[in-house]
Amino acid sequence: MNKIVFLQKEVEDKLGPMILTAYLKANGFDAEIIINPQRHIRELKKNPPAFIGMSLCSPSVNWVISTARYIRENLPGSKIVLGGPHPTFFPQIVEQPDIDIVCVGEGEKPLLQVLKNYDGSISSIKDVPNLWIKDGDTIIKNDVGQLLTEEELSQLPFADRSHYDAYPVLRNNPHKKVWTSRGCPFNCSYCFNHAYKKIYKGHGKIIRQRSVESVINEIKELKKYGWKTLEIIDDQFLLSKDWVREFCDKYTKEIARPFACISSAKQIDSEVVGMLKKAGCVIMYFAIESGVEKIRREIYNKPVTNNDIYRAADALHSHNVSFVTFNMVGLPDESLEDIYETVRINQSIKATYPVCSILQPYPGTHIAEIIRKQTGKDFGNKFTYSYFQSSIIDDPDKRRLFNNAQKLFGYFVKSDVKYDKFVRLVKHPVLHIDRLYPLVFYWNFGRDIKDRYGIGWLSLLRYWLYSKSK
Repeated sequence: MNKIVFLQKEVEDKLGPMILTAYLKANGFDAEIIINPQRHIRELKKNPPAFIGMSLCSPSVNWVISTARYIRENLPGSKIVLGGPHPTFFPQIVEQPDIDIVCVGEGEKPLLQVLKNYDGSISSIKDVPNLWIKDGDTIIKNDVGQLLTEEELSQLPFADRSHYDAYPVLRNNPHKKVWTSRGCPFNCSYCFNHAYKKIYKGHGKIIRQRSVESVINEIKELKKYGWKTLEIIDDQFLLSKDWVREFCDKYTKEIARPFACISSAKQIDSEVVGMLKKAGCVIMYFAIESGVEKIRREIYNKPVTNNDIYRAADALHSHNVSFVTFNMVGLPDESLEDIYETVRINQSIKATYPVCSILQPYPGTHIAEIIRKQTGKDFGNKFTYSYFQSSIIDDPDKRRLFNNAQKLFGYFVKSDVKYDKFVRLVKHPVLHIDRLYPLVFYWNFGRDIKDRYGIGWLSLLRYWLYSKSK
């Protein structure tokens, strides 16, 4: 019987592979998740799987390509399958020498068909929807199939978290993640949602929610892991106020533990925050990105006004719910005044946890095209592994300004720094923030996680040491 093993670099419980393995196992096939394949290659060689799967976002491309090469050298008979955001929007990655198959979009049904039909020949799976398949010098390019319906999403088996039992730092982590929906109603220029909607046009409903009963039952299943706090990782949790009302009612009665969720400031008001607070919501996330409304709405295509942000913050403060704001610097023509306006709006709303990243214009996004027009340059695949690392801008002086502003952002907000001091620090010629920043970042990040989710310092230290060892 065909088997698939999913490989990952990150020391984290990834919902995508957990959902896929649960679905495939429920249909009678063996599926597994492994962190750091180099440490497990001996076991894999003893019983090589028919397929090796990897899910990736754009920053992980180099790791995936090098890992595929390593797998090809050690498991030459295993077919290598890629899925996730990057292959969905750039299925041409199948042209890489060691990649055999790319799955575009949702993977449950296509992967099941592959495991059912594969007999050792490419011809046995050449008609499976969603797949780009390498067959010698030819690339077979199949159209996507229908998206799973809301009913089908509600009937999916719960994410199989048992794969991470072999990793104590994940098994014992008291903070767990769950999903309730797929799809996002917005088309922000720095994101791929617009392209996803184009790919699936005419192939089903983009934005879908599981039933409340399905979600509550999965959360109940988490009790065996001794979890303390929950994170709902949907792009937009507040898609339907009626759905949220039903969820909060059942969560209050049947779960009653702290949780966090993500939404748009546009959807956050006092009524919905009141419901969430009563159910146990302790923290919410929403994106500001730029304090300059024109940049936010016209460049980032984010339909959120300053009034939306102030209303959301007022509602959260009034119900004593902490909140994380997502912010971003790094547009080529962004001025210090623009960046400080982002600092200022966070100061004015008294953001509990202001987080700032550096713009990475991933290829295929609208923002990449905007920057190409602004600079006359195509940055292509020039981006860093993490959007907390460095700007891709060529000008060293401007890159230093962006890097310094991002790395000191939390200090600027929480210390209520005024504009003159902000400028002095951002432009400081000998402030070697890059050398000190990793230590400061991990300290502040750990402190914030501890405060947000009640995770102890010892657990955080174990996680950090374990992730570094990988």
